[in-house]
Amino acid sequence: MFASQGDLKPKKITFQRLSPNCWAFTTEGDPNTGVIVGDDSVMVIDAQATPLMASEVIKRIRKVTSKPIRYVVLTHYHAVAFSALPRTAPNTSSPAQPRSS
Repeated sequence: MFASQGDLKPKKITFQRLSPNCWAFTTEGDPNTGVIVGDDSVMVIDAQATPLMASEVIKRIRKVTSKPIRYVVLTHYHAVAFSALPRTAPNTSSPAQPRSS
């Protein structure tokens, strides 16, 4: 797809707790994903580049909460931030539209 041969090597994944309700999912050289656990649901910030990596994010989320993922915030338009959106949030309804200036 858009990965280089260097992108196919195994990478170290971390899922670090930043605060009582906030985690950072990071991989070497790949996009990062933020996770915020709210009172009744989860918000994911940037959805990862591939369904495989989105599955890794979801697996880590499920280790800390069983609450549903209801919100996904995309911080920018690059494919690495949103290509895995269907895997990350398959049951979410209408996404918010960008605010015009």
